[in-house]
Amino acid sequence: MKTRLTVTLLAIWLSLSAQAVVYPYEPYNAGEMDPQKTGWPLTAEERAWVLKAEHDRRPGRESSKHLPALWPVVPSAGFWGGTSWLDTHEKLVDYVRANPGPCDVLLVGDSITQQWGSPLDTGVLNAAWQKHFASYRTINLGIGGDKSQNVLWRLDHGGVEGLQPKVVVVMIGNNNMFFVPETGVEAAAKGVQMCVTNLRGKFPDAEIIAAKILPCHAPGVDFYENIRKTNAAIEMLKLASDPKVHVLDLWGDFTNADGSIRKPLFGSDSIHLSLDGYAVYAARLKPLFDQFLGGKGLGGKVNLPAKRTSAGLPVPPAASVPTDTSVPDAVSDAVLKPTERTADGKALVYPYAPYNLGRMDPQLVGWPLTAAETEWVTRGEFLRKPGHEVQKHLPDMWFVTPTAGHWPAKDGSTGNDWLKHHGTSIGKVKAAGRVDIALIGDSITQGWGGGWDGAPFNPAWQKHFGEQQTVNLGIGGDRMEHILWRLDHGALDGASPKVIVLMIGVNNANGVQANGVPVAAAAHGIKLCIENLRLRCPQSKIVLVKLLPAFDPGKDVGRQVVRINALLDALKVDADPNVRVLDLWKDFTNPEGTLKTELYADKHLHLGPEGYAVYASRLHEVLQPLLEKAGR
Repeated sequence: MKTRLTVTLLAIWLSLSAQAVVYPYEPYNAGEMDPQKTGWPLTAEERAWVLKAEHDRRPGRESSKHLPALWPVVPSAGFWGGTSWLDTHEKLVDYVRANPGPCDVLLVGDSITQQWGSPLDTGVLNAAWQKHFASYRTINLGIGGDKSQNVLWRLDHGGVEGLQPKVVVVMIGNNNMFFVPETGVEAAAKGVQMCVTNLRGKFPDAEIIAAKILPCHAPGVDFYENIRKTNAAIEMLKLASDPKVHVLDLWGDFTNADGSIRKPLFGSDSIHLSLDGYAVYAARLKPLFDQFLGGKGLGGKVNLPAKRTSAGLPVPPAASVPTDTSVPDAVSDAVLKPTERTADGKALVYPYAPYNLGRMDPQLVGWPLTAAETEWVTRGEFLRKPGHEVQKHLPDMWFVTPTAGHWPAKDGSTGNDWLKHHGTSIGKVKAAGRVDIALIGDSITQGWGGGWDGAPFNPAWQKHFGEQQTVNLGIGGDRMEHILWRLDHGALDGASPKVIVLMIGVNNANGVQANGVPVAAAAHGIKLCIENLRLRCPQSKIVLVKLLPAFDPGKDVGRQVVRINALLDALKVDADPNVRVLDLWKDFTNPEGTLKTELYADKHLHLGPEGYAVYASRLHEVLQPLLEKAGR
């Protein structure tokens, strides 16, 4: 079977007259899966097909077979729940139709491509692109969260129809890494090859630049190592043997001599690029563009299609913080109701039933950990995501299912340093005895000081709260699913703080942007954190600090922060008299909606001394009466 599959993959050929690829899965080519293999608009039958969850449309599913090696190389529409991904593709089709004919550069890929500057957001290409390539007529078709199979489907369903690019830049494959434990790295590499093959068929006169997958996270982390192995497998495919294909290897530009990523080139998630990262990427593209385009671009404005309402009417121009009026954010009635507790009262009943039944995490509550649980949490986090145990992609469950974080062990072992930091935080709680204030959150919370890393409390905290017995449980990089796991595994056992301050979610905004996790799941995850705190510390008052503005609030990850905060308002968590909500948005933004960058150490996410001074002052207004009342 393996030999036959290899032969089939090697026998891929193009039908140039039809501009369609013959894919390495005959049932797909024969129309026994996807009812409309090419073309746009979709038939009613095709629309019903692509609105099924993606795991229900994988090769082999139609015959009850598990064929993961074919997933990356057979077209499959993406899926974010409901119509969101399909609506996003349709917007890009409208964009392409508004800009037919010649263009200098066509960009194809996932969120790293999208964040060059996308018509899905402001439509303005970022500063790194503008510096080097402002004269080039550029079409950007990146969609956050896309995998190679999603790009293939888009290319065949109106995604590039009518375009005549001189150069195509494709970078894809990062999101395929979530599935490498099933597919293998060779299949992931062939997914990249398949995208290049498709583009060569559609644009035989264009120069194709295939950028290998950028590094992310750190050496020793499975995700990092699988990218490295996939890139090696791409090299073995010898894509550049085609004189029109040029492989761009950026690994050395984005890593240090020891293999670690160059942190200033990445965002806080160690995946997406900072503006400095895009500057490096642009500098590597420039010699190729100079060679292929001669420094002479078509210029001219790229048209953005008018947004439409569900009734087909134009949407008025966006305000400083754009919203998607065609797909309003909402939470279900079920989410608005109180979450059930387990029969023993020790935990919440989470939305993912297999988790509650112990089919994933072997120790749902308690500290210290069993040997089985310790082994479980030392696995890479993506191997422990809901759905992975049954080979399904269930991003709507990621934020609402407890998951231990993962930091590669600095000593080179297979351990998990995040787990050590959690243990250190538990020790601080126990050593404190009486706790006036407990701080829980990510790096912004950790930045107050007094946490696992031994840093002293910063001046802003000392000024306003120096007399309070405070424990800081913040761990940089934490997301809401990590907070849920920590609360279930000893974080506040035996403690009854007077006030608990929770700020979490900015790291989840990356998952909403890049992986299509529903924004409603992010709001739900924060609600579950509050309910978990109420379960653990019923006498404590809880102050939920809404997400601080971050990045550019008008686009990309910054926009997802706006959306999460809006849904938090809809949840009305402060209807509980023991919960207060603190909104700092106006304190950290200018009247036009941009960030007050002087309050941020890095100008976009982490706070500097001035930022903590503002935060502490506002927090003091809320905490002081609560502490006084609790002290009576």
